[in-house]
Amino acid sequence: MPEVKESGHNFRALGLIFILAFLVALTILFTDKNLQTDFGIQHPYFIHWYGMLTIAIVSLIAGAVLLVQGRRSLGLAGTIGSSLLALFLIADLATYSQVGFKSVSQFATYLFGVMKYPGSLSYIPGLYDLLFALFVIGAIVGAISLRSHKKA
Repeated sequence: MPEVKESGHNFRALGLIFILAFLVALTILFTDKNLQTDFGIQHPYFIHWYGMLTIAIVSLIAGAVLLVQGRRSLGLAGTIGSSLLALFLIADLATYSQVGFKSVSQFATYLFGVMKYPGSLSYIPGLYDLLFALFVIGAIVGAISLRSHKKA
C-alpha cells in the first residue's frame, strides 16, 4: 500500500493548488469592481461575477476533497476539472461583446494584461493570469500524479 500513500500525497498537492485557486478567485471577487458591476453599468453584481463565484466554490470543494481523500479516482476528477477550468477561463474571451469590448484582443488585454486596462474601474491586474496558471499547473501535477500512480 505505500504506492497509494505516495499517490495520495501527489493528489493532495493538486488539492493545495485548488485551494490557492480558490484564494485567487476570492480575491478577484472582492477586488474587481469591473467584474462586480459590468464596468460600472450594472449594480450590485454582473453575471460574470457569478461565474467567478462558481469557480471559487468548485475550487474550494475540489481542494478540500483532494486534501482529505487523495484517491486516484478523485485525482482523475481533479485533473480533468483543472483542465476544464483553464479552458473555461480561455473560453470567457468569447464573451467580449457582453462586457462592452469591441474585440477579443481588447478583452484578452484586460483579462491577461499585467497593467491596468485604460478606463476600467479598480481591479488587480495579473490575478486572472495567476488563476489560469494555477489551473494549468494543477492539470500538469494531476497528470504526473496519475502517471506515477499507474507505474506503481
